[in-house]
Amino acid sequence: MKSAIDAASQDRWLDILRDRLGTDAPEQLTGVGNAALLDEPLLGLISSRECTGHVLLETLDRVPEWVQAGRVIVSGFHSPLEQQVLRSVLRRCGRAVKVLARGMTEYHPQPEEREPLAAGRMLVITAFAPSVTRTTRATSLARNRLVITLATEIVAPYIAPDSPLAALLSEMKP
Repeated sequence: MKSAIDAASQDRWLDILRDRLGTDAPEQLTGVGNAALLDEPLLGLISSRECTGHVLLETLDRVPEWVQAGRVIVSGFHSPLEQQVLRSVLRRCGRAVKVLARGMTEYHPQPEEREPLAAGRMLVITAFAPSVTRTTRATSLARNRLVITLATEIVAPYIAPDSPLAALLSEMKP
């Protein structure tokens, strides 16, 4: 897939990430879709994998408000809650930035992602080299660090106590 992030935009975003993350900043940022979405205020969504049904429903109840307000949701869209939110956002013609925890080489858009990508309502990005073909705990944490860094606001409906995600959130609080 062709990168949607031109060299000037990539350099600008890498400088921003270096300022915010220091030595933890990625060396590259590639993607497909509408790169201009990165210039919008991004609502970061992160959640642990396991959460109760009422947390899922409460979060899904907020999606129409986010879409109506024109919010761009940034997330790995990996946990079940995050996946449900992505489907709901895309069904409502909302906008999203999906951050992968691996390289783009093996990325194939899900059927529900194809139209939003073509219509400019979605961007899929990664900070990983093409040689990174599997999602691991380490790449997931790096992906979540990138989501938190890109976001101007974070929504975390459920974070498992004492989880790596809880530690990451605690570490990244100003």
